[in-house]
Amino acid sequence: MRTRMRASTTRVCSIYLCRARSDPFDPASHLNISTLPMHSWPPDPSPSLHHSAEERATYIQLRSGPKHYKQHREPARAEQRHPARRSSSGSSSSSYSSIFLHGRPAGMVSMLGPLLLAAAFLVASAAPVPAAAATAPAATRPYHGGCYSHFFAFGDSLIDTGNFIHYSTAPGPVAHSPYGETFFHRPTGRWSDGRLIVDFIVERLGYPRWSPYLDGKSKEDFQHGANFAVASGTALNQLLFKKHGLNVGSITPYSLGVQIGWFKKLLAMLASTEHERREIMARSLFLVGEIGANDYNHPFFQNRTLGFVDSLVPLVIRAIGRSLESLIQLGAKTLYVPGIFPLGCLPRYIFLFRNSSRTAGAGADDDYDDQATGCLRWLNDLTSRHNALLQAKLAELRRAHGDVSLVYVDYYGEVEGVVGAPARNGFAPATALDACCGGGGFHNANFSVHCTEPGAVTCADPSRYVSWDGLHMTEAVYRIMARGLLDGPFAQPPIMATCNKH
Repeated sequence: MRTRMRASTTRVCSIYLCRARSDPFDPASHLNISTLPMHSWPPDPSPSLHHSAEERATYIQLRSGPKHYKQHREPARAEQRHPARRSSSGSSSSSYSSIFLHGRPAGMVSMLGPLLLAAAFLVASAAPVPAAAATAPAATRPYHGGCYSHFFAFGDSLIDTGNFIHYSTAPGPVAHSPYGETFFHRPTGRWSDGRLIVDFIVERLGYPRWSPYLDGKSKEDFQHGANFAVASGTALNQLLFKKHGLNVGSITPYSLGVQIGWFKKLLAMLASTEHERREIMARSLFLVGEIGANDYNHPFFQNRTLGFVDSLVPLVIRAIGRSLESLIQLGAKTLYVPGIFPLGCLPRYIFLFRNSSRTAGAGADDDYDDQATGCLRWLNDLTSRHNALLQAKLAELRRAHGDVSLVYVDYYGEVEGVVGAPARNGFAPATALDACCGGGGFHNANFSVHCTEPGAVTCADPSRYVSWDGLHMTEAVYRIMARGLLDGPFAQPPIMATCNKH
């Protein structure tokens, strides 16, 4: 039985991991849109003549590899039950995708064992796939047009509305209650208690239906766009991580570049001529990210140093830039590109580093920001570096493409503002850094007992919490983030201000 609790002391954000393809910087594409076949169903990123021999070999390996890399198919009926508890010393034969990979720097060897055991426990307790993922709430009246003809989104679990559970045979906690309890009253594949940022955008734009890509069955399912985001998605791909000696067994293949490839297939299905495709591109809204957080989580989890992870930042930005360039070359005119939220404010990271100093010879208190937040300073510094380089890349692309609107979205500032002034935003100050649903302990972020398992501690009112499960945020926070994107001030110009010209 899960224990209900009222409060405790802190707050969170969000995070994920995965991917694959040949060019580690631009898995997105040398696909020729004019020669792509019409989209076939079920969606399948199968290799074709447009792919290199290395890509085809990678795909074949994925198809013959672990079961959780299966391609889209009809999900099994969900068994709405809690996964069985398993001893932390037990082994696991399944390969649960790295949704819950948490970084830790070198020198923290004493903590690595429990962390890996916790990850193994999550693998062992992975759950069956629900029958179907819910789409964003549908309008009751027919859609008669609005600001944008289509809305396309790319990213990770911050905005995944069901792609992950449609390809994974072991989606884990997201397939069980209390995920989805606030709005949908059932699990839908969203890593939160309710709606995500994109759900609020879709509601505001007035679309009657907006499908996860892997949930679509026909062209009609995508008449207003699609969501390509996959929980645990990354900007870089497996090949780069493998090249650096990291274990890639639990990294799923659907990186940002693969998502761009999916989009190209869908675009070819939606429009048969170059003119029609460019018309769709020009009248569509694109949300590219947040993406990149998982590129840093995975090496941290495998005990790589901060220096190693920091060296990946320019590569991540380069991969994002090439994906943006790919969309622009296809004719995209309006793109919103979020930065990463402050990773140092995630309850699970704070829990992991609770007894350690990041820098040799420094006191533990030196790792933290001022007492107004309690977040990890060194992790937030890494996040800030990513965001600064991303903004520089966007400025470079604007100079090269003067007729394209590339808008940076300040997720860092949004979440930092909520954590720094929780009461002003409607959250309980005492629990601003606590997980609403977690395994107890410091900030309710002990990951040896997960949110969906017996013994988990669940808050009475998620709307008073910033963090949902220690990694992902609550619907209440996503509502605030969506508002900052739709109406400002965290995107300039905000989406609704650019609406009228479409």
